[in-house]
Amino acid sequence: MNTKKEPQRTPIAEMGKYKLIDRLSAKFISSNESTLQGVGDDAAVACFKESLTVSAQKLSLEGTDFDLCYFPLKFVGYKTAIHAMGQVMAMNAVPLQLLVTAGVSQRFYVEDLESLFLGIGAAARLYGADIVSVDIQSSFTGLTLSVTAVGEADAGLLARRSGARDTDLICLSGNVGAAYMGLKLLEREKRVFTGETENDEMPKLKGHEYILERYLKPELPKTLLENLRKDDIIPTSMCLLSSGLSNGVLSIAQASGTGAKLFLDKIPIARETFEFAETEKDLSPIVAALNGGDDYEMLFTLPLNSYGELSKEYNIDIIGHICDASLGYKLVTPEGRELPLESPGM
Repeated sequence: MNTKKEPQRTPIAEMGKYKLIDRLSAKFISSNESTLQGVGDDAAVACFKESLTVSAQKLSLEGTDFDLCYFPLKFVGYKTAIHAMGQVMAMNAVPLQLLVTAGVSQRFYVEDLESLFLGIGAAARLYGADIVSVDIQSSFTGLTLSVTAVGEADAGLLARRSGARDTDLICLSGNVGAAYMGLKLLEREKRVFTGETENDEMPKLKGHEYILERYLKPELPKTLLENLRKDDIIPTSMCLLSSGLSNGVLSIAQASGTGAKLFLDKIPIARETFEFAETEKDLSPIVAALNGGDDYEMLFTLPLNSYGELSKEYNIDIIGHICDASLGYKLVTPEGRELPLESPGM
């Protein structure tokens, strides 16, 4: 007989909105000099002196961006915050503040919100941002989470998508496709758990830790960007990869009014991505890399004359180059064939 007691859970209505916000916010202490007012007033206040202010927002919706059947709340908070800060970093800026709003229904408890904000707090500490605003609202459509990241950038270092030029190198901060495989693994295990498959199986997660972490707990290439700035290497364009490599390359080329050539055999794909694909039907590591999404790597372009320094000092992958717009967008195979580079929705 199982006598283990379930942990006590506190209904949000029992505590009330403002006491809940105070409880969640009490753990967040501002550490950046630029933060003049954090949680506890009508608005946050920052002073970035002569720097540019850079801001970005990520809205995560239950059922669209995450499935709570296999996505723990702390990772929902962490990943949403990472996405918002990553967009600021993609402008070659430094995220310093996070503003958070959550919409929750009556099926959530105080402890659930604490878990959600535990993940947000972990992401903020990892990348040096202060949580300066917290708001909780009622929702009739499940959990919604919005995180706004605010940061600063030197005007001379700002990187936009529209700055790529002919002959620029297309560079990538890390491997792609693993996060999509992690999602497919979790979706497979959900089907087993809910009885949608004919086989009565136990979860098969062992050995797939890498792709799971890439999906649930991605990391941003903060050190790489810091080193580029330290060495006065300024990307001519940059974007955060959240919708697949093809989407990123096309978004830079189209914004810059150029073409692009992406070399298939230069795309970094982790061994674990290939290994999981071999266990499943209709899963292609190449498709995952090009169109899978949720990689949170930085795609950026650099002038061709940067190659000598990059090849010696930086652990990045050069996967293609920018070309004249008349040449279009091409995926080049190892045999030299040029295929159209496409992305759903573009």
